[in-house]
Amino acid sequence: MNTEEAEAVLKGILEPLPLDTFFHALGRSVLAAPGGAGHERAALFGDDPVATALGAFATHAERLDCHGVKPALPPPGPQKVAAEAEFRKLIEAYHQRDYTVRMPEVIALSPPLQRFARALELLLHQPVDASLFWSKAGAGAIVHYDNRDNLVFQLHGRKRWYVSTDPPGLQNNWKHVGEPLPNLRRHRVIDVGPGDLLYIPRGTPHTVDSVSESLHLAVLFVPLTLRDALIAAIDHLSDEDRSFRETAEERADGAPGELPSQVVRGLERLIARYRSGGFVEAAMQHRSSRFVAGLPALPRPKATPETTADTRVRHAPLALFHLRRTGDWIDFGFPGDRLAIHPGVEEELRFIRDTTEFRVRDVPGASTIEVRVALVGRLIAAGVLEPVT
Repeated sequence: MNTEEAEAVLKGILEPLPLDTFFHALGRSVLAAPGGAGHERAALFGDDPVATALGAFATHAERLDCHGVKPALPPPGPQKVAAEAEFRKLIEAYHQRDYTVRMPEVIALSPPLQRFARALELLLHQPVDASLFWSKAGAGAIVHYDNRDNLVFQLHGRKRWYVSTDPPGLQNNWKHVGEPLPNLRRHRVIDVGPGDLLYIPRGTPHTVDSVSESLHLAVLFVPLTLRDALIAAIDHLSDEDRSFRETAEERADGAPGELPSQVVRGLERLIARYRSGGFVEAAMQHRSSRFVAGLPALPRPKATPETTADTRVRHAPLALFHLRRTGDWIDFGFPGDRLAIHPGVEEELRFIRDTTEFRVRDVPGASTIEVRVALVGRLIAAGVLEPVT
């Protein structure tokens, strides 16, 4: 997947919401967009979301959690089941006790959802997660906020959301001592049905009522923040500056000792390095390389097929690449790994990154055909390229 493909995937799912509008709203404002049962996003969890959910009985029945406003009884608790029918009975037991069921980490259950999440990861260079919420008619939730941005896709049934109109709090992932409870003194009401979309920035108080039995996806992420960028800059400088890797000076009694002055000197070096030009851009490129390589490795072929000059290959469905020139090497990252490759094949690597399907012989560059065959064969073995049969 390249940037152009990722943008096309997001445009299809977010339509009629313009892509620029979505990215401008991140962390700033609530968005809602109608869709209808025929919209592409209504099938993000398969044509039959109930069937997709129940089909995950072997992997998710023991991982369920739940919430309820005033349940009369404790939840039945996650447990192992042997078949879809038992899984449905377990979910019904939660509903009978007035709980909404949450299935965590459901991206792997649906290829369309996998592709959407990977496209969003490519454009944000941030991790993306998703949970499925299954509610009975009349179910509700307490007023709360999420610590990640929440992109809601209604799959089945209808819900009514009550969302604060105050600016989002953008709270960090950790709770603060003495933090006041969220409130909805000023809010808007948003009704959603199958295929509708709702975006709620992190730290925005909200609650929800299920008008009917309902299934919705919550796609969760945190856009790049200034904190992330500053951490990336410090990480990048720590590779160059040994003092950033030295032990911080504290006294034995836990007092700061020399730490405050060390911090000030470190900040001064960071600002001086920034002023040298190009530092922030290089730091962000380094961060992106680590992020892409840190994604889970893609499934690898059981046996690597023979690769020749006439082999036609394409990007694997969830593949993405990051290329960074660093000193005497090309840092070439993909899910699960990074390779340090001689810069003599930079043109070849850029073509592979940007071209979703090609024949090995057609890869441009100054390298020999043997080098190109070996390079493509290595990426096939890593699972990020696959032969076109």
